[in-house]
Amino acid sequence: MEFDLILQSGTVYDGSGAKPNVTDLAISGDTIAAIGDMSGAQAAQVLDCAGLVVSPGFIDIHSHSDLTLLYNYKAESKIRQGVTTECTGQCGLGVFPAREENKKSLQETSTFIITAPVEWTWQSTAEYLACLQDAGPSVNVAPMVAHSPIRADVIGFEADPATPEQIQQMCQVLQQSFDEGAVGLAFGLAYALGSAAETDEIEALCRVAAQNNKHVSVHIRNEGPALLDSLAEMISIARILKQEGLLLRLQIDHFKCAGSRNWHLADEAIRTVEQAKAEGLDIAFDVYPYTVASRHLSGSFPSWMYSGGNQMLLQRLADPEIRDQYRQQMADWEAGKTDHHPLEFELDRIMVVDVETEQNQPAIGKFLDEIVRERGQDIIDAVFDFLIEENAHINVALYSMDDADVEKRLKHPLGMIGSDGFSYAPYGELSRGLPHPRSYGTFPRFLGHYVRDKGLMDMATAINKCTARAASRLNLNDRGLLKPDYKADVVVFNPDTIIDKATFEDPHQYPEGIMYVIVNGELTVENGEHTGAGAGRVLEN
Repeated sequence: MEFDLILQSGTVYDGSGAKPNVTDLAISGDTIAAIGDMSGAQAAQVLDCAGLVVSPGFIDIHSHSDLTLLYNYKAESKIRQGVTTECTGQCGLGVFPAREENKKSLQETSTFIITAPVEWTWQSTAEYLACLQDAGPSVNVAPMVAHSPIRADVIGFEADPATPEQIQQMCQVLQQSFDEGAVGLAFGLAYALGSAAETDEIEALCRVAAQNNKHVSVHIRNEGPALLDSLAEMISIARILKQEGLLLRLQIDHFKCAGSRNWHLADEAIRTVEQAKAEGLDIAFDVYPYTVASRHLSGSFPSWMYSGGNQMLLQRLADPEIRDQYRQQMADWEAGKTDHHPLEFELDRIMVVDVETEQNQPAIGKFLDEIVRERGQDIIDAVFDFLIEENAHINVALYSMDDADVEKRLKHPLGMIGSDGFSYAPYGELSRGLPHPRSYGTFPRFLGHYVRDKGLMDMATAINKCTARAASRLNLNDRGLLKPDYKADVVVFNPDTIIDKATFEDPHQYPEGIMYVIVNGELTVENGEHTGAGAGRVLEN
């Protein structure tokens, strides 16, 4: 028998967490055909993998590449770090379903993911997934349906509690998205429109997901002073559904404790999740290997500020009375009367990474405290005017986490790796700004810095967190492991040199040490360079 490709003499980690074996792996078509000694076998191509790790392709369980994959099919920053599957639609920020009359407002509400000039030609979930497959991405995509478009479809953009009738309509929209191919449901309860949802709305949608055995990921309401209450809200929903005989597949997004004043809550948050798991709830979390977060600056505002859409937000930002309210909140925070900073974090911890206008390009790379000083205004006037000038589209990096806590979560048996990033490229439109380096470096940083250099865990455990753990959460039953008859998604890397190169000052840099990446049997990265292949598929379950 002649195979299409043999990976010869590699150190094969099958993704299960088991110890590796030095052996060969054969691929036929899009499938792993055999693992073992292939010394007598014939193949159209043989790659010498001696001294290299052969692993399942990495599954990025938390990605925002919903639009960038349509703009540049090559998925450069992801495929070159070994990612073969991205799970999109996260944090409640999604692009489908999208009624024609809602598209502009959805785009304005979800500016964090609008990083590529893509025309929204779709309305339904099925239409978007067809567009995505037609783009021929270099990675597989497991698409989540986001809560915000579902809410907009039924309620619009007001920050009002949903009526029982509206909740029922949202459940119907969700079911249709599942029927059309969405692999799960993603909430962004800290952002518009998700922050307006009350617990009964969330519970009803989670019930539909549980009935369909779908993954549910949640950016909880607060990752700072109200972290424990925010966790408790979702865990209580999981308990209620368990009493009904339904198992909620609950994933806590980018599990963290944000803000130095709140770091004392970190261990209790972990114990809360451990207790929920011990009760028999299906709970896990993802982590990115950085102490810096990233999102849109307007994500700090409560739901009433967003009510009515982006234009209403801009009007409120200009309102003198609202500015006075925020000035009083700032004074209360500075006096220690509240734990809630009105802009969420100290301004010397918030760095601007992207803006919309040419006039404010010099602000990129600066911290907000410096921008406030340059403007010669008080904090609230300076920040609110800046947001108005940018149509509320300002992306920021937040220096908010403790490295020791990040290490605990990376190491924790319930944790897995997700970038919370995008498929970017160091050329063209996708090279603009200073995005978080996690889009280029998450998996090499984890395996190089934390696993090899710091010895946080053994390589077999680490690879399991990047592969089979995520596949299991997403019900991807033929990926995430190196086994005969599984799909041939494979990454080959040098364990001695794998490392991230992207920094906050210069983020558009590919990592080192990734030698080969294979997607559905197609060699997509060869000797560190993209071959041009677009063999990715839209995955449904």
